[in-house]
Amino acid sequence: MTQQEEFEKEAKAVGERLAMLLVAADLPEDAKSGFAAMIPKMSPEQLDRLIKILEANVHDTAAAQEAELGKAVQAAQAQYESSRQAAEDKTMAELDE
Repeated sequence: MTQQEEFEKEAKAVGERLAMLLVAADLPEDAKSGFAAMIPKMSPEQLDRLIKILEANVHDTAAAQEAELGKAVQAAQAQYESSRQAAEDKTMAELDE
């Protein structure tokens, strides 16, 4: 593979990564559009900084979603235990009769 082909392959990979991060980031659409418009004019160092910012933003969003999911699972577990206990109590009462 020539140096030019390697450069093009790497540039394509960076572009795809930026696109995925922009889509996944929890940012207003106008901010995403602004970043997308600036990307062609950015230096490699600026692109690296933008990637780090977007990665942190996506990570923060994922952590918040994970916490919400944990709370939902706990609530579902509590509801299940409550329903199971009520069914058990009803069954025991019927057996006692």
